[in-house]
Amino acid sequence: MHSFYTSGSDVPSFGPPIPKGVTFPKSTVFRDFLLAKVINAENAAHKSEKFGAMATRTRQEYLRDLAERHVTSTPVEPAGKFPFISLAPKRREKVRPYSGAELRSLGAITWQVHAEDQVAGAERECLLAISNDFIILLDQEAKAVVFNCATRDIIGWSTGSPASLKIYYERGESVSLRSINNNTEDFGEVVKRLEVSE
Repeated sequence: MHSFYTSGSDVPSFGPPIPKGVTFPKSTVFRDFLLAKVINAENAAHKSEKFGAMATRTRQEYLRDLAERHVTSTPVEPAGKFPFISLAPKRREKVRPYSGAELRSLGAITWQVHAEDQVAGAERECLLAISNDFIILLDQEAKAVVFNCATRDIIGWSTGSPASLKIYYERGESVSLRSINNNTEDFGEVVKRLEVSE
């Protein structure tokens, strides 16, 4: 594999970086690396001005089509025609929030995780918090923030297993997380929150 790639000038750089002078053998490691690179490339392309302009124009065309083809001016008859519809005041039912409403919360949502400490070569138990603006890892025992970055700097993520997640940020740096008690649902929720925060 040649160690070069190309992208538009307004596409932000993305990782993981391609090591110089390395030849990848046919393996699952190479497949995972290539898959992460392609996903991160797509996410980076979405952040370019050209792609943003095209996406906005497409949404405007869909809205225009919806307004022109599917809006009716037929009035709804208030009574008489539909005797089975009661106009008497109804007992108010409790409004239930839609499923996943918490994922769009302005505040941070938190999960207990094991985070890889690359300096110490071990894992530490942390609280992962993701808001619309930031993602942080907090070591509760040490009462210290061990990682933080803006959600706009997240360039992608990949799952090594249902209970582990690697988040790539800025220029391809990454942070590795593992669910406490191997809870496979945790990272599904984390990914949904990351998608909402993009």
